Amino acid sequence: MKNLYAIIILLVCASCEDVIEVDLNEGPSRLVIDANINWKKGSDGKKQRIRLTKTVGFYESLIPPANGAEVMISDGTTDFYFEEIDMTGIYETETFEPEIDKAYTLTVIYNGETHNATATLKPVTDITKIEQSEENFFGTVATRVDFFYTDPAEEENYYLSEFVSPEAFLLNQYRVRRDEFTNGNESSIFEIDENLSKGDVLTLRFYGISESYHNYLDLLFEQVQNGGPFATAPAAVNGNCTNATRPENKPYGYFRLSEMVEETYTIE
Repeated sequence: MKNLYAIIILLVCASCEDVIEVDLNEGPSRLVIDANINWKKGSDGKKQRIRLTKTVGFYESLIPPANGAEVMISDGTTDFYFEEIDMTGIYETETFEPEIDKAYTLTVIYNGETHNATATLKPVTDITKIEQSEENFFGTVATRVDFFYTDPAEEENYYLSEFVSPEAFLLNQYRVRRDEFTNGNESSIFEIDENLSKGDVLTLRFYGISESYHNYLDLLFEQVQNGGPFATAPAAVNGNCTNATRPENKPYGYFRLSEMVEETYTIE
C-alpha cells in the first residue's frame, strides 16, 4: 500500500511540471506606432526617431519591425520626412523644428493604409535643486533622492518622469503626475531604493505631457501593475492614432511631443 501511495504522489508531482500551451484565438497583425518626440532643453531638437513594429502571437518572443513605411510629421507649413534606418523599423529625421504649444500631425503610410495622429508639443519646468537623504523602513536603510521643481501657476500641467540607474534598477521607473494639488507650488520627484550606494549614478528625465497622454499612461501602468495569474485579462489601451483607410484596423501606440529636461546625480 505504501508503494502505491508513493507511485500516486510521483505521478501527481510529475504532472505538475508539464508545460501546457493553450490555443489562443489571435487576430491579424496590427501596426504599433511608437512616436515619442522629445525636445531636450538646450538642444535644437532636430534629430528625432519614430519606431514602427507589428503585433505578434502570444507565444512569440521576437517583435518584427514594420519596414518600408512612409513617415512624416507636419506643422501645417513644413513637412518633416523620416527615413528608415537599415530595415530596423526605426525612422529618423535630422530636420525637425520643435516649437512649444504648436500642433503637429503625424502621417504613416504602411501596406497601403494611411494612419494619422495629431498632438501638441507640451513644455516642462526646470529642475531647481537635488537633495539626498536616508529613510529607515523596518530596519532597512534606503537612499532617497529628490529632484525639486516649481509648477507653473494658473495652468494645468501634466508630467512624465523616468528614472534610470544601471547600477540599482533592472528596469526604468516611469511615473505620471498632474498638478491638481500642487499647482504653482514647489514639489519633487523622488526615487528611494535600498540598493542605491555611493558612486551610483541616478538620471531623471522629466517630460511635459498632455492630459490625454497622462490618462493613457495611467491606464496602461494600472494594467501592468495589476497583472498576475488570476488578474482580469487586460483590455486594449487605445492611443491617439487612427486608420484613415480602414478605421476598424486601428493601430496601437501613441503620438506624443514633449519638452524634456535631464538631470544626473551621483550618490554621495
